[in-house]
Amino acid sequence: MGRANLELIMPTLKNLLRSRTIQFSIALAVLSVLQGFVFHLPLPPAGQAFVGCMIAIAVVVLRAITTMPLKER
Repeated sequence: MGRANLELIMPTLKNLLRSRTIQFSIALAVLSVLQGFVFHLPLPPAGQAFVGCMIAIAVVVLRAITTMPLKER
């Protein structure tokens, strides 16, 4: 990757990382991987449904408080 491309990509990445929704998504991905390999917490179906609902609620809340598109950050 050339230096010119890197200079174009870095501001975009910095803007993305300012987004709470993106931060939440990254944390969720990391925790999902850790749960699968490290924690391995077996949850009954009701527990899985609860966790899924909590994640969905968090995404809705983050979307509701979003005031500006990523391009404008």
